[in-house]
Amino acid sequence: MAESNSGSQFQRCAIQSGLLTEQDLVDARAGIRWSDGQDCNDAPPTDKQLADRLVEIGKLNVWQAKQLLDGQTKFTLGPYRIIDSIGQGGMGQVFKAEHQVLGRVVAIKVLPRAKSTPEAIKSFTREIQALASLDHKNLVEAVDAGHDGNVYYMVTEYVPGSDLHKLVRRQGPLDMQTAARIICDVAEGLSHAHQQGLIHRDVKPGNVLVMPDGHAKLSDLGLAGPVDADKNTDPRFGKIVGTADYISPDHIKSPWDPTPLWDVYSLGGTLYYAVTGSVPFPGGTTADKARAHQEFRPLDPRRLNPSLSNGFVDVMADMMAKDPA
Repeated sequence: MAESNSGSQFQRCAIQSGLLTEQDLVDARAGIRWSDGQDCNDAPPTDKQLADRLVEIGKLNVWQAKQLLDGQTKFTLGPYRIIDSIGQGGMGQVFKAEHQVLGRVVAIKVLPRAKSTPEAIKSFTREIQALASLDHKNLVEAVDAGHDGNVYYMVTEYVPGSDLHKLVRRQGPLDMQTAARIICDVAEGLSHAHQQGLIHRDVKPGNVLVMPDGHAKLSDLGLAGPVDADKNTDPRFGKIVGTADYISPDHIKSPWDPTPLWDVYSLGGTLYYAVTGSVPFPGGTTADKARAHQEFRPLDPRRLNPSLSNGFVDVMADMMAKDPA
């Protein structure tokens, strides 16, 4: 007869969530006893031990186990079942999920309930509409959008692999050919966005998704805005937005005059990071970085990666020229 496992919060949450069955819990408990040499009269395993065992045998992943230990029981948003946490985006958390009927694996960006002010919801909606207006193989594709109660979410294609920032942190600086292929893919995606009248405004390694085949897609249009923006159509009009390590001098000097060249500079900084493992101006405050982008040249990337050719460095220098012209 199956042993009841409904006593603790973790076990109750596991059953209520639909992630596990009673038999899964029984099997996990038995596995702990067997591996630890316990007999049936020993004290039952703790919730943490049980969760670790379920992760070990593949019934849960680490994120699911932590959520259950924290008392979470809801793992759905509309028709989607949340599988795992991918990371933090510009306006919310991003999850890996699966459509419960179609079986399609997707990425879902969720606007946190605590930040769901009317202004934030409008901004989130603008991001959804901006992404939906684009159709290019090197831009992450919008799939769906909606809200579950007062939780607003956007669904995009799931891109397997790693973002460029994590890839370089893990493997070290990339060779010229690998970096060029990634940056060229992103440049093609940006060109399409620019042709549709949109400027990304936050091009950086963390927003470049590199797939297992080496090709890349640009993600996260949370800060994107139209070229012809004004204070009535863009709440960020005239404000400096983006990431300090990759922001362009002309963006800093003239935030009310957005141009596609903002993205070109940021893409040059992203290429610098890809082949050196360093941001163009490391250290200092946000204000220090803003001043450096306007007044100084980055350290010659050949000092950090001697294999770079002169021509390759010249292209990078052109992309990061202080004068947009």
